[in-house]
Amino acid sequence: MKLLTYIPACGALLVACLLAPACKKALDTKEYSALTPENFYQSTGDANAALMTLYVPFTSNWGNDDPGTSGPTWYAGLYNADIKTYFSKSEVGTDEVTNTATDGNTGPLVNYTWGPSTWTLASGAEATYSKISYVAKATDIMTAIGASSAVPDAVKKQYIAEAQALRAWLMYVLYDFYGPVNVKVNEATLTDTAETARPSDTAYVNQMIGDLNQAMPNLAVDYNGDAANWGRMSQGVAKMLLLKIYMMKKMWPQAQAAAQDIISMGVYSLMTGPGSYAAIFNTSGGSGSNPEVIYGVPANQSSPNFWPQEVFPQDFASAEPMVAPRAVGWITQFMPWAFYNKYDAGDQRLTTILSSYTNTSGVVKNESNGMPGAIPLKYTAVQPGLVGQNLDVVVFRYADVLLSMAEAINEQTGPAGAYAYVNQVRERAGVSDFAGMTQVQLRQAILDERGRELYCEGLRRQDLIRAGVYISTAVAAGKNAQPYDVLFPIPESVILQGRGIIQQNPGYTN
Repeated sequence: MKLLTYIPACGALLVACLLAPACKKALDTKEYSALTPENFYQSTGDANAALMTLYVPFTSNWGNDDPGTSGPTWYAGLYNADIKTYFSKSEVGTDEVTNTATDGNTGPLVNYTWGPSTWTLASGAEATYSKISYVAKATDIMTAIGASSAVPDAVKKQYIAEAQALRAWLMYVLYDFYGPVNVKVNEATLTDTAETARPSDTAYVNQMIGDLNQAMPNLAVDYNGDAANWGRMSQGVAKMLLLKIYMMKKMWPQAQAAAQDIISMGVYSLMTGPGSYAAIFNTSGGSGSNPEVIYGVPANQSSPNFWPQEVFPQDFASAEPMVAPRAVGWITQFMPWAFYNKYDAGDQRLTTILSSYTNTSGVVKNESNGMPGAIPLKYTAVQPGLVGQNLDVVVFRYADVLLSMAEAINEQTGPAGAYAYVNQVRERAGVSDFAGMTQVQLRQAILDERGRELYCEGLRRQDLIRAGVYISTAVAAGKNAQPYDVLFPIPESVILQGRGIIQQNPGYTN
């Protein structure tokens, strides 16, 4: 794929080259040997600088140039709140989040009218498939660090493990949206320009699982409470990814074992006490006072959390008691009232959702006078003077582990052993325990509970697909959903440049 041809890179040196016209030749696709272990990976600092480039996709940044592709290519981080990203495409258009915008990116996503021609790479409108280049980058960096004689063995093992686990995470993200894609995981063929077919589902899934299991022993256990290293790959994150893969594939015994493995670590627990649910999203996992977040994207003003700005209405002025007067919002994403009404009165999680606000004309808006849905604020400690917030974007947390454990047990043996896990989450929310259900009833109850607990954390699309109701839920809401919409289309430009070797997902035509 010429558009996404991988160019071996060496971290900070290559990023610096982007800023200097004289370095343009270093980015040419013919210069594969310009940067090598012999002329760059000459210290632990070099290796760490290269490794850090693999974390670039896992940010909330509005956009960056990828120096590892011809062009180079510009696109947003996976966990940015814009509609083009992995995070937002996993939420918007589901039963828990929709959008009032009708622009060329949002409209098709909300109405299920997307297709290969709207999944464009050149404009940066599709910011997930583009990350395929980082899989190749990870393969390259693993090989180069391994070949370096300047990096101590213990550090080398850790850095290679981080790169390998990040490669698996990138593959997981791509698989979630597109199914198996033709990633480059073989260093011997890394720079080959010949097109390759998409691998089988089994081979792709086994590659992800193998990478994570191989990396695990050489990763730090966790970085909770370690502000200097918060955001790095750890055993906790790798185990969470294994759990996600097993849940996606409905490998229930393996999912139960993976969830138990995380629970048995003794590192993570639910936040408890008054206001604990809101505190999860207002306290960094790197601070030492948040034991629930397994991974959060570190946010600062270079890479802030834009989610609150995306959900504030365009005529927003203030809301009591959470939000002081502030700037108006952007394109309104909101929670449909039908979903909001699934919460019990007194549910602690409602303290992070606004059911009314005062607009710029001084009118209090709510469901009765035209407010299209609730505001799924999630991050309540917003600072009025900031558009992007300094609040970590929560990606993985312990409540998800407990709910996954409950689901895996229920699918195997029924409700009896599952209640203990799902009810921990409900008790923290201040609502009554589940009891007296059939397996089918608890299956639906857990799906609903996942929605209430994990709303706007980028999980709803996948949850609905796993439950087999993604399409039927959309159709019931009047959307143009088709059975094949459980996968997104491979971008049209990739199919055209694949010259018949890279096949489109079923149901889509170019």
